[in-house]
Amino acid sequence: MQEILAPVGNWDMLDAALAAGCDAVYLASKNFGARAYAQNFTLEEIREIIKRCHLVNVKVHVTMNTILFEEEIESAYQVAKQLYEMGVDALIVQDLGLIHLLHHRLPDLSIHASTQMSVMYPEEIMRLKKLGVSRVVLARECTKAEIAACKKAGLEIEIFVHGAICISMSGRCYFSSVCYGRSGNRGMCAQPCRMAYELYEDGQKVATDGKYLLSPKDLSLIDRVKELDVDSLKIEGRMKSSEYVYETVRQVKMVRDGKKRTEQDKELAQQTFYRGYTLGHVYQQTGNDLMNMKTCNHQGIVVGKVLSVKRDEVRILCSKDLVQNDGIRLGQEAGCRINYLYDEKLRLQNRIPAGKVACLKNLRHVKKGDIVRRTIGADLEKEVKEAISQSCRKVACEMRVSCKGAGYPLVCEISDGSHMVSIESEEKAELAKNQGLSEKTIVKQMNKTKNSWVAFTKIECAIQGEVFFPLGALNNCRRQAIAALENVRLEVVCSAEESYRYQPIKQELSSRIYIDQVDETCAPSSMNVTNSYGVAAIQEMGYDHVVLSDELTFEQITDLLRAYKQRYQSQAPVIYTIYQHRRLMIMRHCPVNTIIKDGKRQHCALCHQHQFTLRGMDGHAYKMEGNKACFMQIFDTNLTDYTDEIPKLKREGLTSFLCIFSDESESEKESILHRISD
Repeated sequence: MQEILAPVGNWDMLDAALAAGCDAVYLASKNFGARAYAQNFTLEEIREIIKRCHLVNVKVHVTMNTILFEEEIESAYQVAKQLYEMGVDALIVQDLGLIHLLHHRLPDLSIHASTQMSVMYPEEIMRLKKLGVSRVVLARECTKAEIAACKKAGLEIEIFVHGAICISMSGRCYFSSVCYGRSGNRGMCAQPCRMAYELYEDGQKVATDGKYLLSPKDLSLIDRVKELDVDSLKIEGRMKSSEYVYETVRQVKMVRDGKKRTEQDKELAQQTFYRGYTLGHVYQQTGNDLMNMKTCNHQGIVVGKVLSVKRDEVRILCSKDLVQNDGIRLGQEAGCRINYLYDEKLRLQNRIPAGKVACLKNLRHVKKGDIVRRTIGADLEKEVKEAISQSCRKVACEMRVSCKGAGYPLVCEISDGSHMVSIESEEKAELAKNQGLSEKTIVKQMNKTKNSWVAFTKIECAIQGEVFFPLGALNNCRRQAIAALENVRLEVVCSAEESYRYQPIKQELSSRIYIDQVDETCAPSSMNVTNSYGVAAIQEMGYDHVVLSDELTFEQITDLLRAYKQRYQSQAPVIYTIYQHRRLMIMRHCPVNTIIKDGKRQHCALCHQHQFTLRGMDGHAYKMEGNKACFMQIFDTNLTDYTDEIPKLKREGLTSFLCIFSDESESEKESILHRISD
């Protein structure tokens, strides 16, 4: 059965995920997670979460899905080691160096390759196998056919089935890093894809149906999960609400288990977070089926329309019930929590039914005709709180209670199907003066597990003779037996840490200048190698050399080169890009075709026939151009030129460099290459 993997960014979300019936949760510690602005958890809190989840057969995956610099890699490893010793079920990792280090020092730890690694093809999975990866979280750009092909590569496959999507290929977006100094690969994305832009064709502004030209709808494959041949159904949203987690998990579970969602279910999901839904690249949706250029934020569901605005009174004709404490949006500029809700006669109410007029006071920026949307549902908040308070996930167990007669202890045996424990009572049974201990009494006392994680499906009694046993002692036996089984279930078995002995094959990389691209034996910069262990990982995967990440500073490059040489007694087989217009994004979506045509056609060549640029509201322009595979690329118009730094880098042992030209003339190229060779 497919695993349902729920996002957890705080304790309320954990409660919601468990109450809704998830099979696993994913979360992050305070460091090394790709959602640096989520609340996240301390290591001690994660220890408690693991205990709580493991008792009820829920797995815990911890994300460590950021790139790591040389000075961080050992600290990250120590965190990973502590998590392993706590009994974490898997780590979700982006950094190749950390994966490599964990593979060699903690080989029994389950490693899942993060979606930040942007894996789309079986060949990439085969390389990750060499690093001991057990599961791959595929890139959101994968089609259903590509997912099926990846499944045949032999590792577990996990995909996102609901939530926000990045329009750029995850892990390959440097927009936030280059333009805002906040690296998405370090968990600090400024979300430039949700910002407003204008499109220019050959210098002329193009009319667009909205200004959020890079903002996609939210992915929702809930009704299609049975069609997907994957091992894990992942829900995005560690920074969303507990109501979102509860409803999404509940509905994914419903469909996975063979039921159909009602229209009311779908409305509840939309109410928790909704920018419009898309089936995404999985079902090859493009253009306006994929994008929502009119808005970039949560829209909720329509609940009415503004009839009139007079002084401080706003009257709304309700198309659905409006409830006190709902959160609403009126038009695009106004919004509030409804603290005071009035009917049309200005009497305070808790609820205004559909078809009636509601009145709100003291709202600004509202006009007649504005659509009213519910973005927070008071009823749903109450429902989820009640569901959580009443929920207590149970594990089916069987018990056998026996006693050989007066003078002997009571023996309680409990089994959960995988583990069995047996305890003896401290008290001895006495000969009964009146009625002896009955099976009915034993079953009644042993079934008092309301606040426990245990649910007995069978209680067998084998009492010899007529004996008396105090009810309090019987209850103690139950509690002790459950505690003993709990200890067994939570026992963590760890293999000893192994010594790191990996020695890469020495690769002699001759001094040279690469133009525009490198050969197939070289791992590209999009693999985000930022530490010396990452270079070793690349070699272990079968590459000869690697283009270092553009996110490294010169000081960090020096640290990497020195660490590699000290550990492996050879120069690191690396290349560094010293001349380029940085690529900020690469995406399967084409804004040009979507706006100029209909977004349905591939290889239209529009981006090669005309010069297209995006312009942000700050006036900064970005060049757009498709590659040979018709993936749209966005480039920084500012030139990155580090050619003057070559002598310094050569002194540290870096002798191979990459120049990526764009629209330079032949004479300009020759001049640059001449300057480098000097």
